[in-house]
Amino acid sequence: MRKYYLLAATAALLTVPGLARAQMIGSYDNFDCFNDTGKTAEGFEIDIEDINVADLTREFPSNFSTTPWVIRYGMPTVTAYDFTTATPDAAHSYDAGHKGVLVTWAATYQNGGWVAQYGAQPYGTGVAGNGTPYVANPTYTNGDSCWYYGLGNAYPASGCDHFGVSFASGVTPGAMYYHWKIADATGKALVNAALEASLPPSPVLTVAPPVPAQPPVVQAVAHAPADYGRDPKVKQAAEPVFGDAYWVKITTLYGAQGVLLDNLQKANVAQNKAAKTVMWTLMQRPPGVGVNVGKPEREAAENDKIGGKNVQVTKQYEYYKFSGAYDSETHEALCDMFYATQADALAGGGNTVQVSCQNANGADMPYQKNYWTIDPGPMTAINAKKGNLGSYLGAHVNAYNVK
Repeated sequence: MRKYYLLAATAALLTVPGLARAQMIGSYDNFDCFNDTGKTAEGFEIDIEDINVADLTREFPSNFSTTPWVIRYGMPTVTAYDFTTATPDAAHSYDAGHKGVLVTWAATYQNGGWVAQYGAQPYGTGVAGNGTPYVANPTYTNGDSCWYYGLGNAYPASGCDHFGVSFASGVTPGAMYYHWKIADATGKALVNAALEASLPPSPVLTVAPPVPAQPPVVQAVAHAPADYGRDPKVKQAAEPVFGDAYWVKITTLYGAQGVLLDNLQKANVAQNKAAKTVMWTLMQRPPGVGVNVGKPEREAAENDKIGGKNVQVTKQYEYYKFSGAYDSETHEALCDMFYATQADALAGGGNTVQVSCQNANGADMPYQKNYWTIDPGPMTAINAKKGNLGSYLGAHVNAYNVK
């Protein structure tokens, strides 16, 4: 087991012409994730292609070296693989042709049961427990919360956990896959859950080329998962239908002081007094083949100008399932027209309650009331009884220092 004794963790260092040395703080993968397996999970795996072990500088919670109990699993193990010549095991068949690293947080099997190393560590009157429970209707959290310092006594029963890694200077990771670890049929070994964890991959933050006399610009792009149906063995590029859709709420704030990884906690975003901007975006991958190939991807892309005395931008991405109507043939999220009643929808020009998945100002916005829409496949009216903002999946928190 690798351990790092760092007060703060740096994800990447970049030299930017014309600017002070820019520093990516946090990680491409610093996040809360809810257990959606339907059963207690006994661990979590991040699979990162096209890097080496030496490319990692931190695996959460190494930056809390004196208190690794901040999550029930403590420190993870880090394992390198090389499937450029060897045949991958069945659980990692999608890694064929790649080298990479597995970062695994896990309980161990002891005396007939699974035991998380820090499952009994108290926080007040609570304990973490020996696995991440499944909660059908999880409590909303505000990013970087699913650990002791985020949720306190609510952490043990929250149904979520916090994980993350950081990369060395200049490292560009390949594809990442997240899997919850669950007990196999014997109950004595851990395997990856059949599908990936439903949290989309971490957004990518990059610094734009500097422009003289202009403030630095950070480019941030969040994508929906590229794998179809959360199965990494079935690539979206080979699918004739759209991938699943997700709502993402992005909170952006700027600061006059550089941020450290340890600052990227719930309070940093929720309680920070700096001015914030909030936007919603619907994300969905287009088909890779077929009649709809070439349609643009719905993604969350922003350019943040860090002007004035500010030296950093912090971005929190909160993810939700899209629970609205899909086209029954193409699986495209239906955002054409919402109607108040079935009769209005069938009439095609009745009482419209919302145009597209947008508000009156034309900005993306979930519609959380009941509505009707038309499925262009069989041309039937669909009643969306709970709007289109589905269950909360988790959150990424990223930051970028430019001075």
